[in-house]
Amino acid sequence: MESFYLVDISLPLNVYSYFLSIRMKKLFEAFEKPNLTDWKAQLIKELKSDNTNDPTGFENEVEELTFTNIYNPNGQILTFNKPNTNDWKIGVELQVLDIKAANQWALKQLNLGANALNFDVTQLQDLALSELLAGIETAYIYLYFTTKNQEQTEFIRTWFSNKTPLFLQINTTSNLVNTFQIDAIGGNTKQQLAFAFAKGKALLAKNPTEPIHFEFGIGSNFLLEIAKFRAFHILWDRIQKACETHAKTYVTAKTGFVNKSLHDPYTNLLRQTSEGLSAVIGIVDQLIIQPYDLLATTGISTFTERMAINISLILKEEAEINQWIDPLEGSIVLENYTKILADESWRLFQKIEVKGGMETSESEVFLQEEIARTRTKRIHQLNVKKQKMVGVNHYLNPETSNLHWKKEKDTFLGMNSLILEQEFEKTLSDKI
Repeated sequence: MESFYLVDISLPLNVYSYFLSIRMKKLFEAFEKPNLTDWKAQLIKELKSDNTNDPTGFENEVEELTFTNIYNPNGQILTFNKPNTNDWKIGVELQVLDIKAANQWALKQLNLGANALNFDVTQLQDLALSELLAGIETAYIYLYFTTKNQEQTEFIRTWFSNKTPLFLQINTTSNLVNTFQIDAIGGNTKQQLAFAFAKGKALLAKNPTEPIHFEFGIGSNFLLEIAKFRAFHILWDRIQKACETHAKTYVTAKTGFVNKSLHDPYTNLLRQTSEGLSAVIGIVDQLIIQPYDLLATTGISTFTERMAINISLILKEEAEINQWIDPLEGSIVLENYTKILADESWRLFQKIEVKGGMETSESEVFLQEEIARTRTKRIHQLNVKKQKMVGVNHYLNPETSNLHWKKEKDTFLGMNSLILEQEFEKTLSDKI
């Protein structure tokens, strides 16, 4: 007969814990330790599953990724060079058409809480910086300029040569990787990453010391978006080591309009908050929340302009996400997502490299075909309601909205920017 330990409750706690640990050890030894193979076999039997490899696996058709719900607690933790702080910049952006109007706009955004101004000056003939930055204390804010030619670039550098701005980044064709465009036309996460790596590597080859600015879109899959930014940091470190350089890298995350709704506009605040949160958890240098009605025929409202900045302020000042650096490191689910996405995007990147990198027409056509296939899947899943979007094809808003999308759109790789709500409306009108 098995003997039992009689423990005097008056014993010191550490002695009592010792006897308890012995008792628990005997208890666990009484059961056979399960293994993953036997557990899978039993699960297949009980679920009557045809998937003999992973009975709990699932596939994301749009992302073209296969995930597993079986997680190994002893799996690899992926690491990368992390910043000393996660205090991201709260950014706003404007294509400057009128200097005075742009100056008034910038002052207003700073008063609302932004601390990073992104000026696109490619449409200007006369770049009057003194007028554009009048009343703006550049020693306390972050400045980004996107220029159209070397003349504009040199003019900005010369103008700031005897000044001390807090931060100045001039975006040109030689240092900007605009991955946001891939997201805008309907590309998935691994296509965005593969494009970023191919384009970034090409820029490193031309000038290995110049800082590179990556601009990413943010999708709606919360965990996958965090994994996307983590995978980027991991693989970009690998590319830089292979190129034997360590150029400064700036990452901007920006919300887009693929999944936004004008019929049920307030759902966008939830979407934008989730998207912004995933980006800053994944670590970015700048977060730009675009007003969700930016592409509406009526233009942005005072409310959406303010909320675009307030989302970042809430994440930073109230949720205090900026106090944590890569807070989900070690999460079994997220580490698994990061590894799968890193592996798949790296394979796609290698296919682009085999075709000559993003500098060749062959690679451009290849990527165009890849994205077009993904775009078609997005539209199809929405139309058949396999992809359910509140306010778009599910739980429609009974109230009529006076907001409508603009017809003119930006294009990239021969495709118009994708807004799923517009596509769903087309499908409904075609059926009538």
